[in-house]
Amino acid sequence: MSQKQTEQVAETELVVPAGWQSGELLSFLELQRGVDLPVQERRHGDVRIFGSNGLLGFHDRSVVGGPGVITGRSGTIGKLFYTEDEYWPLNTSLYVKGFKGNLPKYVYYKLSEIRLEKFSTGTGVPTLNRNVVHKYVVTFPPLLEQEKIAAILTAVENKLDVIARQIEATQTLKGGLMQTLFSRGVGSQDANGHWRPHTEFKDSELGEIPVGWRTDKLHSHVTKVGSGVTPRGGSDAYLSSGIPLIRSQNVLIGQLSLADVAYISTEQHEKMRNSALMPCDVLLNITGASIGRCAILPANFGEGNVNQHVCIIRPLPSFNPNFLCHYLNSNAGQNQVNKFQAGGNREGLNYQQIRSFDLPVPPAIEQNKISGILDTVNSKLRVLGIKQNHYQSLKRGLMQKLLTGEWRVKVDAVVLDAEPETTS
Repeated sequence: MSQKQTEQVAETELVVPAGWQSGELLSFLELQRGVDLPVQERRHGDVRIFGSNGLLGFHDRSVVGGPGVITGRSGTIGKLFYTEDEYWPLNTSLYVKGFKGNLPKYVYYKLSEIRLEKFSTGTGVPTLNRNVVHKYVVTFPPLLEQEKIAAILTAVENKLDVIARQIEATQTLKGGLMQTLFSRGVGSQDANGHWRPHTEFKDSELGEIPVGWRTDKLHSHVTKVGSGVTPRGGSDAYLSSGIPLIRSQNVLIGQLSLADVAYISTEQHEKMRNSALMPCDVLLNITGASIGRCAILPANFGEGNVNQHVCIIRPLPSFNPNFLCHYLNSNAGQNQVNKFQAGGNREGLNYQQIRSFDLPVPPAIEQNKISGILDTVNSKLRVLGIKQNHYQSLKRGLMQKLLTGEWRVKVDAVVLDAEPETTS
């Protein structure tokens, strides 16, 4: 055993809560290597097959009965998976062979809290040695307390599952709306202000579009296409406060994230005046893995600048910047990005290529209507994202407190069920 592993399995300041037991992990459960099942030998069925990265498929028979707890042994280390049903763990995984009277769902949370990835060995493919993990010293509560802790954490997980399904459904809705809105539009307003769907369409460079629309190159509707530079000295030149410098990691799909924004001095900002930001600039990532991600600068953002990986697209007053941002993030807009990426490698865009993007150009009033519809969907996604972050933080905090015994639960406590899933 390496010195590193020795340190990892010997906790020197283990606090044992009253009524809990302590000992090596093997005293409470036993991990076992999974069983090989070549792809050509898998048959149609409903038995889940688990590998180091989770569910990999199905088979017609199992080798382990449920409930089960599975984690990665080779390749991906640290992820935990739980199933109530019988299953087949592959040999790239470890599974809990014996729970030794402990609650399987509690074991799942406990192993998650231990963070098994810290036991990873191997210079090439990460590997988890169960014999090392077995020696790790842990504390376990009585079974009744395990049940209460597991119920609390399961309730939070259920809430997270509901939110994840809501986000997925809203993203699917948004994708369908984008495809329709950028090809069929919303229509035109009659004398009473009611929107009437378009009935006549024509062929264009972008496919079929309403007769009242046209297609133009992006350069026809903008006053600026350009980016900045990285200050001399790179990250060493960044400050803890000052003028925000927007980098590619700050430009997400449809929103700006300032969680790790860098700052530059006023003097540096003046030197980069050509790439100074203006309200409602459209920002497009033009290099790296995030190429094509697009967001709009809020109208109240204030002063700011960009580095060379982010392109400023500044629309004319007659072209709605939100409409442009939504279009560039749509499948149709991403097709404009992808057509310049040879061989499918998303390497980079130059200004000439960006200026040559084909755009659908509805009347201004319809641009505003389309933008408003998609803004509403984005607002819902942001609310769901905030809610998701809240419950993820809550789960992390509860796991840290409950699984160590820092917070104790009353065995007669009532655990609230997760809120029902809604479709609104």
